[in-house]
Amino acid sequence: MGEKLTLAGLESFLDDTCDSLRKDRDAKELKEYVIAILFLKRLNDSFNLEREIRRNKLKAKGLTEAQIEDELEKREVYRFFVPKIARWKNIKHQTEELGPYLIKVFAEIEQMNRGCLGLLSTVDFNKRLENGDEYITNADLLELIKDFDELQLTDDHLAF
Repeated sequence: MGEKLTLAGLESFLDDTCDSLRKDRDAKELKEYVIAILFLKRLNDSFNLEREIRRNKLKAKGLTEAQIEDELEKREVYRFFVPKIARWKNIKHQTEELGPYLIKVFAEIEQMNRGCLGLLSTVDFNKRLENGDEYITNADLLELIKDFDELQLTDDHLAF
C-alpha cells in the first residue's frame, strides 16, 4: 500500500480540482460539485471494501458464485448500499450525458438508503447559465471523475 492520504493532501487535491474547473465560474459554487463527487467516491470505495470482505466470508462458507452474487446484492446487510447504477465502475464508463446520469445516481442512492433522502439530490448537475450554456460541462464532469478515480478513499488509505 502506498502513502496514506492526509487531510492536507485531500485539501490540496480539492483545491487543485476546483481550480482546474474554475474558468470564469465561482469556486464556491464549484465546490458543491466537487464535494458531491468526493462523497460518491467515498461511498463507493467503502461499499466495495465491505462487499469484498463479505464476498470472502461467503466464499469461505462454500457458497457458489451465483449464491454469492445474490447475497452481495442484499442491501440490508450493508451500512450504506450503493445500487448498480451508482457504482464507480459504471460511473467512470459513462461518457455521455453525465450530468443527467449523476442526478439519477444520487436519486437512486437516496431511494436505497432512506436515511439520506433529500441530502444527495440537491446538486444540480444540469444547471444552466443565463445564456443557456451548461454551468458544468460533460467534459468537466468526465475530468472530475477521472481525477477522483485516482484516489482511494477507504479508511485504511486515509491518515485522518
